[in-house]
Amino acid sequence: MVKTVVVEFSDREYQILLKLDEFEGDDSQKLKGLFTGYLAQTPRLQAGYHLIKLDETQDHMLKILDLIYKEYELNPSPLEGWTKSKYDKILEDLLQVEILRPMGAGRFGPTSRFKKPWLTVYNSTSKVFPDLDEFSQAYIATVYMLDYFSRGTFEAELLRDATIILNEYYLYSYALAKKQGHEAQKAIAKKNPSISSRDDLVT
Repeated sequence: MVKTVVVEFSDREYQILLKLDEFEGDDSQKLKGLFTGYLAQTPRLQAGYHLIKLDETQDHMLKILDLIYKEYELNPSPLEGWTKSKYDKILEDLLQVEILRPMGAGRFGPTSRFKKPWLTVYNSTSKVFPDLDEFSQAYIATVYMLDYFSRGTFEAELLRDATIILNEYYLYSYALAKKQGHEAQKAIAKKNPSISSRDDLVT
């Protein structure tokens, strides 16, 4: 539901607002840009920023998720069918945007710069995509973070393939742990109906 907020400005404040050329659109769009920009730059509020952006990009996220599903329908182990050159090119792209880092002897791992916000986004996906299972929500979180880190430059095919690599090798365990946590929570709730089974008890 859209909310309308009325804000009073002094003449001087309004003149400054008009000069904010880095934000496109009318006065209301500039204010919204200031708000979301503040959320993005304030560490304790960044979870809220990502939640807003997840909500705004739902259709795009679901489109890439559908491409991922189709890839698994063609081959339950899609990485086995990829050429080395394709795999290496995706790794190169992930290294370039600092999502992966070398760990020696041809090994790679997610950077903390990627992993920490990924966990935040993953724990928010159930609020935007409540009907998806834990593994699909993990795919959504990865697609979102890839889009975020690449500043929207990754094409759909690269978003699909990079998500498969990251989730297969590095992020599957988080989705599995969350699923097991939810199942344990439901089992406890059946034995003791007074215990809440809300999703926010398991992160």
